[in-house]
Amino acid sequence: MSAVGLAVPARISEDHFVTALVGALAGRLIEEGTSLMTRVVRDDEAEERLYRHWASIGGISGVALLGVRTDDPRLPVLAELGLPVAAVADASHGDGFPAVVVDVEGSVAALRTFLAGRAQRRTVYVVAEDDRDDAPWHAVVEDAAVLEDGEVDDSFEVVHAGRGGEAVVTAATAALAAGPATLVFHSDVHAAAALAAFRERGLRVPEDVAIVSWTYSTLCQSTTPSITALNRRGVEIGAMLGDRMLGALAGDRTTQDRAPAPFVVLGETT
Repeated sequence: MSAVGLAVPARISEDHFVTALVGALAGRLIEEGTSLMTRVVRDDEAEERLYRHWASIGGISGVALLGVRTDDPRLPVLAELGLPVAAVADASHGDGFPAVVVDVEGSVAALRTFLAGRAQRRTVYVVAEDDRDDAPWHAVVEDAAVLEDGEVDDSFEVVHAGRGGEAVVTAATAALAAGPATLVFHSDVHAAAALAAFRERGLRVPEDVAIVSWTYSTLCQSTTPSITALNRRGVEIGAMLGDRMLGALAGDRTTQDRAPAPFVVLGETT
């Protein structure tokens, strides 16, 4: 069985959007007799060393990439090593390689449209330090930066938190001092932590505070009440990446597909 390699940045290795994408990628490859080998990497240098190691030992016939950007240094390295690639990339990050193109701005627009149809209240995006690490290979979830840019056109207020769930809950609680709000959390885990904390303090959800997660997952479905979340189509994107990777292994070096449009899954927190 041939194998495809995938380096997963450590800071997103437990992100539920990413895990759904990787699982679907693996499933699509296995259907065609190709396995997926994943490794967690800490930084750019570790990622390049991994690719060179794979090329030297053999057994890896191609590499899937998460978050290709303009002039991405990984592309020439992998070309030098003779390893075909397929990628998930934002629409602004070039062409000329097999990819699933994700419109991050489209995700923001879907969320904005949903919120516009709800009761009028402040919308606050709570961004944790975890979400804003500027790892260059992290274009898959660089939507944190795009959401922050919503502050420019008054779509969202932006509140910065430290690292970790407790810091996020503290920042979210402080944001409510100005009155009822819809809080948008990048992480489903942070959204669930905030929901539990608010209910312990006697706040009514969604009357006093509405909660939206930028990441849709089974966690959002299993909380009480269930959490409204943006489904960015991680499963579908992963399967499409599998198709693009299989095509690259067969010699296709250019085909790009557009990812399906995201949509809001209505829970009980809005």
